[in-house]
Amino acid sequence: MVTRRDVSESWQEQARVTVPRAPTTRTAVVRTIDPGGEWVPANLLRFSVTFSAEMAEGSADGHIHLRDASGDDVPGALFSMTPELWDRERRRLTVLLEPGRVKRGLRPNLLAGAPLVEGSTVTLVVDPELRDSSGTELAEGTHRTYRVGAAVRTRLDPARWDVRWPGPGRNQLVVGFGRPLDRALVRRCLTVIDERGHLVTGRPTLDMDASVWTFAPGSRGGSWRLQIDTRLEDLAGNSVRRAFDRDLQHPDGDDYVNASTVVLHPDGHVERR
Repeated sequence: MVTRRDVSESWQEQARVTVPRAPTTRTAVVRTIDPGGEWVPANLLRFSVTFSAEMAEGSADGHIHLRDASGDDVPGALFSMTPELWDRERRRLTVLLEPGRVKRGLRPNLLAGAPLVEGSTVTLVVDPELRDSSGTELAEGTHRTYRVGAAVRTRLDPARWDVRWPGPGRNQLVVGFGRPLDRALVRRCLTVIDERGHLVTGRPTLDMDASVWTFAPGSRGGSWRLQIDTRLEDLAGNSVRRAFDRDLQHPDGDDYVNASTVVLHPDGHVERR
């Protein structure tokens, strides 16, 4: 019978060898940071960072910062999330500002104030230490600077949008929202349908600050309608359904719509479903 002691006495360590890690090439980069415009509202609710490759879960912790004009971190501005808010492909990360400080009347807001101050300048910084799914760091860090404007506390009202329907010499639908919206939600919440309610295929595009949406159809002709999921939001979390920071004493006012879908017709009629 061979005991553990016999095995340990028959084997002796002669040397230790360190195998160096195979050299890696940093290829992943930040493609976009949203909001994409120059200005953000003082009650901004979130940023979104999109990468060129699948990223590692948890790699963003401590490597994304919001800094003031002096280069100092804005204390307590960003909300730490576990798990992090990645999309399914782990390419787009949502970075929340502290909601309790954004919304008026809540204790964090009363004690510390809002994270952003109208008239100031802030910069979102992404460190190069973020890692892709292979464990390799980014090829480089990046940043985006914003000016902080006035807070926006009214719901999105499609009836007030600047809608240019197709007509002679123009076979595109162009919609001006009047304010920047959440880019990811625009992609999911806007569709074009025909008079029978069937989906119209085509190519939608959104400008840099996500305030103008253009739809080029795959074929000409037909009478269109614009269908809007009421979960569509602006940068401050105001949706078509309700204002994010609304007066709860008057829940049935203009800041609330009891519908899941709104349909805009070419004659200006607004249908709620």
